[in-house]
Amino acid sequence: MAARRLLLLLLTVAGAAVLSTALVRLAPGFGMDERQLDLRLSEGSVAAIRTEVSAPSLWRCLTGLLRGDWGSSISLRRPVRELVSQRAGVTWRTLAAGLAIAWAASALLCLAGLWVRRAGLDIAMTLVTGGLLCLPAAVVAILAMYFEAGPAWALAAVLFPRVMRYARGILAAGWQRPHVLAARSRGIGPGALALRHVCLPAAPELLALAGISVSVAAGAVVPVEALCDSAGIGQLVWQAAMARDLPVLVPLTMLAAAVTCAANLCADAGRAMVCRWA
Repeated sequence: MAARRLLLLLLTVAGAAVLSTALVRLAPGFGMDERQLDLRLSEGSVAAIRTEVSAPSLWRCLTGLLRGDWGSSISLRRPVRELVSQRAGVTWRTLAAGLAIAWAASALLCLAGLWVRRAGLDIAMTLVTGGLLCLPAAVVAILAMYFEAGPAWALAAVLFPRVMRYARGILAAGWQRPHVLAARSRGIGPGALALRHVCLPAAPELLALAGISVSVAAGAVVPVEALCDSAGIGQLVWQAAMARDLPVLVPLTMLAAAVTCAANLCADAGRAMVCRWA
């Protein structure tokens, strides 16, 4: 089972690299540089520029990554590994803070909805989550920039309605189970009841939701960091996509695919452990 999951991870990362390379190479303007339009340059200079901006093949990118050589950025003219190492800390902090805020707010509101059975609270939570779901991540990032909230809060606003929607349904279904209703009728406190008889049995489903939330966060961090002017990997991906910078896009796409698959594999492993203990 472990070997199969590892093979799936490697195939997913390789597939992401192939697809990103194909999309970039098929994009209009790939391999072009505005300096080639300068009529003052000789044919030799134009040929040198064309050779400079031509991206390496996918095979060269993959073999270079295996050797630890990530290549150099065509647009930024700097080693890709250096760019990633400088920006990785900013993105990890944004992802960690956004996920923590979204999950903490979802947990508090879900538990409040279980303990306080008021129609007004349910309607308010439905309106808030529905309104945020209707907004693309780019619009949420623009609003966060306007209110000076920061990229972490923008990412949390993108994740919160998705986490809240499914976590609320999972916990509400557990709250209505027969043994929970019987325990409530006997006067057991709502805190212990929610923890032992609702949250713990729902742990496998919540772990699966956690893995999906990491995948959503990895995709949403690109427009959030680009529009909030946060010097992270998401902003680097945006700049590389605009410049058709293939040596940057291939390793970053593989990194995003690896993070997403690793998060899902960890969630699956956690679910298996919880089910085994149960």
